[in-house]
Amino acid sequence: MKKILLFNVLGNTEPLVVGDYEIHSFDYNSFFSGKEKRSLSSLFTWGVNGYNIKRSITANALWVDELYRTRNPIYMKMMDEFVEKFENFDVLVMSSFNFVHPDILKQRLSKPTKVLGFIDDPYSTYSRGIPYLWAFDATFYISPSYFNSVSMRQSLSDWSGGKPTTWWPLVPRPHTKPDNVTDDFFSNRTTSLCYIGNHNGNKVDKLIALKDEFKDEFKLHGRWPLKGYSGLIRALDGKRPLLHRVTSVTNEYRRELYWDTKIGFNMHVSNEAFETGNMRMYEVPAHGAMLLCDKANLNLHEQIFLPDVEACYYESLDEAIDMVKYFSKPENDAQRCQIAKQGFERFWKDYEWERNLLKFLDWTITVA
Repeated sequence: MKKILLFNVLGNTEPLVVGDYEIHSFDYNSFFSGKEKRSLSSLFTWGVNGYNIKRSITANALWVDELYRTRNPIYMKMMDEFVEKFENFDVLVMSSFNFVHPDILKQRLSKPTKVLGFIDDPYSTYSRGIPYLWAFDATFYISPSYFNSVSMRQSLSDWSGGKPTTWWPLVPRPHTKPDNVTDDFFSNRTTSLCYIGNHNGNKVDKLIALKDEFKDEFKLHGRWPLKGYSGLIRALDGKRPLLHRVTSVTNEYRRELYWDTKIGFNMHVSNEAFETGNMRMYEVPAHGAMLLCDKANLNLHEQIFLPDVEACYYESLDEAIDMVKYFSKPENDAQRCQIAKQGFERFWKDYEWERNLLKFLDWTITVA
């Protein structure tokens, strides 16, 4: 049985056995609570700009380096416990971010194979990716595209000097597959369009335009600040407001809404076509809705779902609106259902959670 640290993918759960792997996590939050959090806050009067200290060490390698070089007692205690727990593991996967100083990885954690995840790129690449890269044995990425005409695979090869890298699709938790799927599963749906996602400044203008265009036909949910009214107070800053409260959803309601949705809208953080492959890109087809998604550079979105076969893609919001109108017409519903069905089948064939996890863990063992 191989022992794996899979940090911050499954949360702070008990060890999980999947296949031949015993998977562990690490609760770093316990080191930044109460008095400890207050005592740390004075360490970074430079550069923090309002971040609490826990956010700081997850966001920037400079701040991790400062904690290490000053031998901050709380950080070093955390590192001592981390090393003691994981020094004899087979693989350490730092997925959503890395908080372990590279010197510690090299000097005190030499036995495990160390894999660094690149997940918030291009935005975090130079702040919490590349500075750590020299201390890791291999990398994975979730977005096949990176920037303009450069793929993520090629970029990682250049930055690391050719260290092994792999694509791990961002499907971090199991989905529920309905039993006995028939054609009615794709056709008998009452919600025209939906989007589930957190508040992000680059996206809100597009969501407002969709809400104005489709009104109650467009269901919008997510964890938005100010109890869901953050879109409304944009007016105080001279921005177009969202005259709608955005409410969060339970996992059960999320599943039921997706199962009732005809078209699932998706977009990425970048206004330009940089990254592709966020979690929503898989969630929509996983539930049998037709995916309508923004394109990526080098057409690398086509690597995930085939255009006009398993998903539909748009270059502009106007084009997306036109596509929603097209597929909302009764005479085009059979075409929508066919694309949704093929996207659904592709998800459960190639992107199902446990299958992808095992494939990734098998790969980590081979790069030892």
